[in-house]
Formats: sequence, structure tokens, C-alpha cells
Amino acid sequence: MKKITFTYILLFTYGFLFSQNKIQSIKKVIAGPMLGYTEQTECLIWIQTVCAKSITIKYAEINGQEEGEMTMTNKSENICLPNISKFVVTNLKQNASYTYEVFLDNKPIKFPYNLKFKTKKTWADWSKENPFDINFLVGSCTYINDSAFDRPGKAYGQESSIFTKMAEQNADFMLWLGDNTYTREADYSSASGIKYRYFHTRSDSFLQKFLSRQNNYAIWDDHDYGENDANKTYDLSDISKECFVNYWGNKTCGEDGKGIYFSFKQSDAEFFMLDDRTFRDESLLDEEKFINKTQLGEQQLIWLKNKLKHSKSTFKFISMGGQFLNTETNYESYNLYKRERAEILKFIAEQKISGVLFLSGDRHHTELLKYEPNSKPEYIVPYPMFDLTSSPLTAGTTNVLKSSEANNPYRVANTLVAENNYCGIKISGIKGNRQLLISCFDKGGIVKWTYTTNENLLKVK
Repeated sequence: MKKITFTYILLFTYGFLFSQNKIQSIKKVIAGPMLGYTEQTECLIWIQTVCAKSITIKYAEINGQEEGEMTMTNKSENICLPNISKFVVTNLKQNASYTYEVFLDNKPIKFPYNLKFKTKKTWADWSKENPFDINFLVGSCTYINDSAFDRPGKAYGQESSIFTKMAEQNADFMLWLGDNTYTREADYSSASGIKYRYFHTRSDSFLQKFLSRQNNYAIWDDHDYGENDANKTYDLSDISKECFVNYWGNKTCGEDGKGIYFSFKQSDAEFFMLDDRTFRDESLLDEEKFINKTQLGEQQLIWLKNKLKHSKSTFKFISMGGQFLNTETNYESYNLYKRERAEILKFIAEQKISGVLFLSGDRHHTELLKYEPNSKPEYIVPYPMFDLTSSPLTAGTTNVLKSSEANNPYRVANTLVAENNYCGIKISGIKGNRQLLISCFDKGGIVKWTYTTNENLLKVK
């Protein structure tokens, strides 16, 4: 049995949010704990507190001997301001389950649910063993109502009890595909406004249990980056990145201090989480006149190509805020960056990269698009390619049936859902014959549709 103790300086303070007459000096957790990334021997735990000089995590292996604790010390001049702590628990056992407790100034905090985390199991492509099964959720567009800042009339945000049903899925992890919070006009014009909006969304009561149930990985889209349809000219992008990094628990964040893109692996699947805002040229620029128009930027595009070529995973998920494959839309998507999209697809085909699927959000409806080889003259598609759009979680929906996309010929039949929903993906089966099952659930957890494909259908012939 071993016991490990660490002391850290608290990472983040929000003095602009509260004055002493607005918050009582009561030690409490106001958001979290949330599980960030996990690896074979470490896991990140995120938590936001007030009025505590120290925050301690005590953990113990379930049915094992491993235990330890970590403490962060609040160095703020006013400890009764909201503070964010990130605990990176290290030296753990592989493929092991742990319980943990939270202590504020050495006093335990009780939660109405158990706090647990699990480290990754190791699997390599050269292994003779079958890859282990994985089960994860995807979704986008979380709008939490705030009457002081919302537009007049009917509330745009819907109830957030959907997260209660999502918590019951017992998923391995969640992919947050952008618009994970919605900055309003009064928010994205100032640093304090952006920081307040992140704080307000994360404090939603329905979110808390869900964030603690599985690991969470996130990218952003326009509304958690800045104003609607924001691009690289957004003035407060550095503040948005500061908030994003502090409120999420991704292991890495872009390159050379730029962007938020990253990748991670789980079993025989690899996830390429893209940043569609930091390097983005204005979407309305004419591609015929601006031939170098880009959504990802040169550095991120090179990163993606190298990552894809290097990957030996059965399934390779390219995840981004807006739709990738959709050729039938005029809304923000890769359809407004046709040259760059064609370049990526050509690279996948020429480099014989199998198993690529796209995951996206943004659209306020869910659908599964499928493009067969030779389905579009401008598309070089070496095998059937899918784009799963999952949206919205709690934001308002759009009636796509009244738009020009109502009869999109590339939509898989019966996969259009124009209500609050989320999707789940399960990967299972033996090596060389892995199955991928996509399911869409309404806010009550009822299955709306399912679709199954096989790794052998997603290979370059």
C-alpha cells in the first residue's frame, strides 16, 4: 500500500465574478468533479470550488491496495471567489478502477452519487488479442438559459435533464463537439463576459453527475469561441482559449501555443479533434478569388495529414464543430471550403487510409450522411464515407424539413432527428471484423434510430 501527497498552487481564479456581498463564506463545490482525459497510468480530475484554503482528492483502488491523495492550496487573496483545480493523478495501475473523495479544508464533501474513475487498458495493433470494446457518446450545442442575458420571448434553451439520461448510459467517454456553451452578445464583447458564460454553463445542476461519470474530451465551435460564425479575426480569441483550456481536461492543446486541436486513442479507435475557428478564414470569402481560403490553417492541416498517415487504428474519427461531407448546405460547413475539403479527401484516397469517419455538430438537428465512391464528381471517396452530425443537446432545434436540405439525397434514411438528442457509438467484435454501431437517443433516452457498419466496408480496395 502506498500513499502519495502533492501540493499545487490553484490554477485559476475568478475575482471579477463575485464580490463578498454576493457569496457567503461557505466551503462548497460549485461545479464538478469532472473527469478529463485518462491514460494507462494517470487521470485528470477537474473541480471548481469556493471558500476553501485547500482542496484534496483522496483515491483508492477498488478491490486493490493502491491509494493516495493530492492537495491543491488556494493562494488567492480572497478564497471565497470561484477557483478551478485540475488534479492529474499519476502512478496508477493500468486498467484499474478507483473511487475517490473530495475534501475542502480537510472536511469531506458529500455527493448524491459515487465518484469513480478508471485507467485505460493497453492494446496495440500488433497484439494477437482482440481489441477491447468501447462505448462513447457524442453531442453538441448546450444552451443554458440565463434570463438577464437572453433574447426576449420564448427561451432558446430547453431543459437540461437530458444529461441525467446520458449519465445512465455508463459510457467510457463523451465527445463534446462544439457550442458546449453559448456566449451571448453581452458576453463575447468582453473578457469578463466570456468567463462568466463558461462559469454559468458549467454550474448547471443537471450537468454535474454526467461530467463525473465518464471521461470528457472537447473541441469548440463558434459559440464557445466567440460571436456567431466567428473566425480568426475575433478579437478576444486568446481569452476564449484561456477559458476553454481551464474548463476542459484535454491532455494537449494545439501546437506552439496556437489552437486547441489534439488527438487520443482508445482500443483500436483514434480520434482527431479539430479546431475549426482559430485559423479560419471568413467563410463568405469567394474561393475563386481567395484560392488559399482555409478552415484549418496550414499547420493544423499538416498535423492532420501526418496523424492520419501514421495511424494504424481500425477506425479513425475526424471530429469538428461543423459538417465535413455535406454538399447540400449553404450553412457554415466545409461546403464553404471546397478546395480544402477536396484536398483532405484526396489525401485519404491516395495514401490508402482506411476506416475514416467524420463526427460533427452545430446544425441543431441530427443526421447521418453517407457518400459512396463516385457519388459526387468533385469527391474522391475510396470507400463509403459517413458524417454523423449530433445536435442539439439543450439548444433550440431547427426545422430542416422546411429548408432546401429537407430531401438531402446523401442522408441515410430515417436518421434525421429535429429535437434535443445525443448519439452513442459502440465498437465491438473480433480483430479483423470489428462492428460499429451508431445509435441516436432522444432527451428521454429512447432510441430514435440505429445504424451498423463494419471495418471491412471502410477499406481502400
